[in-house]
Amino acid sequence: MKHFKARGLLAVIILSAALAGCGAQDKPSNNPGSTIAPTEAPTAEPTAALNEREAIIYLTDSEFNETIEKPVTLVYETEDDLIKVAIAELQQEPTGNELALWKPIEIKSVELAEGVVTIDIHLPDEARLGAPGELLVIETLKKTLFQFEFVQAIELLNDGQQVETLMGHVELEHPMNRE
Repeated sequence: MKHFKARGLLAVIILSAALAGCGAQDKPSNNPGSTIAPTEAPTAEPTAALNEREAIIYLTDSEFNETIEKPVTLVYETEDDLIKVAIAELQQEPTGNELALWKPIEIKSVELAEGVVTIDIHLPDEARLGAPGELLVIETLKKTLFQFEFVQAIELLNDGQQVETLMGHVELEHPMNRE
């Protein structure tokens, strides 16, 4: 019985020493004569190239008399992203006396397919304006998106539906084509 315990203890010691020795081999040594090369750091996944484009975002004056041009730099990966970034810029709070008519409008989805941008929105009560405001909402969208040569038409939906008017004053075309 003693002989069996001694063999078992000896086997455990040998196994422990072997495992400890294997672990020591994986670690790089600081010794100048060491032949173990340090492991390379894992390379990061390549990211898609980002593009920048100068563009104009159209806002309006506080009296709803005219559109105001705001130059911006848009950063995007694809044409689809460019449209989404431009629409997001339409919703940004302006820094001057301009008004961002798209700010209170909820964008549900934006898709670009074969030159047609389809935008599904939800129009809360605070975004509803009179006829001059409604005209400018549509005009600022068209001017902003039609500056991109690949956009041929805009389909504007309200809660997934084609509507005759956006706010009850101006008839909508389905789709609104580049002029």
